[in-house]
Amino acid sequence: MAFWWVNHKQTYRQETDGGYIWSPKANANGANNVSYSNLTRCVSGDVVFSYAKGKISHIGLVDQEAVTAPKPPEFGSKGDYWGAEGWLVRVNWQPLSSALVPQNFFDLLQPLLPERYSPISNSTGRGNQGIYLAELGELLGCLLLKLIEEHSDPAIHVHLLVLQEDSSSAFSLIDDMQQLNEVTNNTERDALTKARLGQGLFRHRVAQLEPFCRVTGLRRQEFLVASHIKPWRSCDNAERLSGANGLLLSPHIDKLFDRYWISFNPKGELIWQHPAADDALHCWGIKGANQIKEFSREQEAFLSNHRMQLRC
Repeated sequence: MAFWWVNHKQTYRQETDGGYIWSPKANANGANNVSYSNLTRCVSGDVVFSYAKGKISHIGLVDQEAVTAPKPPEFGSKGDYWGAEGWLVRVNWQPLSSALVPQNFFDLLQPLLPERYSPISNSTGRGNQGIYLAELGELLGCLLLKLIEEHSDPAIHVHLLVLQEDSSSAFSLIDDMQQLNEVTNNTERDALTKARLGQGLFRHRVAQLEPFCRVTGLRRQEFLVASHIKPWRSCDNAERLSGANGLLLSPHIDKLFDRYWISFNPKGELIWQHPAADDALHCWGIKGANQIKEFSREQEAFLSNHRMQLRC
């Protein structure tokens, strides 16, 4: 795993919203630019710090390595002097609960900054807009994570783990959807496909038992995720469509539940063991389940196995 720092004041919003970073392949005069070529060195799982307007407000993990791509149309008139073709790297971005201002910690950062191609000035700590993507040493990358944890977002390590697992989940989804092609009955295949995507019959059955997120209390079901308790790929077809094998959860709660960071006891109370999960819940102002409701025997049968896999 490598650490990268992207200076993208002009295109920060487009890139963090779009899930990527993009640069031309060379300077306007055709000369090589190391900070552009750095995009071709990014590999899946690398950490990227997003810097704009003097702040680090997002952290991301590289999802896919660089490919040749045209300048994103959403850039509009920004970078009119950039070439029409460049490098695009897919990045899963996570906003921080509050931004980190690196200049406030310049005394700590300065000794670890690269001598050449530093993302911020070695003398002032201000952003070096002549550098787009800069490689950071491991010590500097770890220091930034520590500073974010202590001064900006104490759940930073949870964010990184969730981002890593998001990438794995995407590949699992593709595999699962391919397996569904083997189901010969069209009606059954359609129902199972929608169940895998948290829609249709499965979602309806879950909502009959769990009409709101029991952690946040949110009742607007269009904003909730129908989450399987027993993993989809471990279920038989009946379990995949069983409402007792699901919960309607707010998206951020679903991510912790789906990765075994949190679970529920038979009384319906929220439980967790790992301190990283405690950090995340504390950041969100969550101390326990919002509305306690005991689970049915069938729900509890699914949840008992889920609790056994709870992260410690």
